[in-house]
Amino acid sequence: MFKLCVLIAFCTVSASATMNLPSQEEYDAELKSAGMSQGGIDGLHALSQKFVSQYPLVQANKEASEKFIADYTVEAQNYVKSMSPEDQKIYAESLKKYGLV
Repeated sequence: MFKLCVLIAFCTVSASATMNLPSQEEYDAELKSAGMSQGGIDGLHALSQKFVSQYPLVQANKEASEKFIADYTVEAQNYVKSMSPEDQKIYAESLKKYGLV
């Protein structure tokens, strides 16, 4: 399930270009065109922004970064589980598209 978090987080990170992942805006538009609800898109976007803004604060400390990743992973998993079945399906398909499952 960590791969799920990777896609959420890296959609807004500049390194995503080297990983062949879309920008956050491109990914949001892609999810919208696939039929994901705006609430689903907004939730994934918020998770991504949380990672981008908070991970740099702890990344230099191994213990803190591992705790952050563990907590973030649980939060992301819980969010995805709370999405509608339709949104979950669209999200799962996006993970497959980018080779993250």
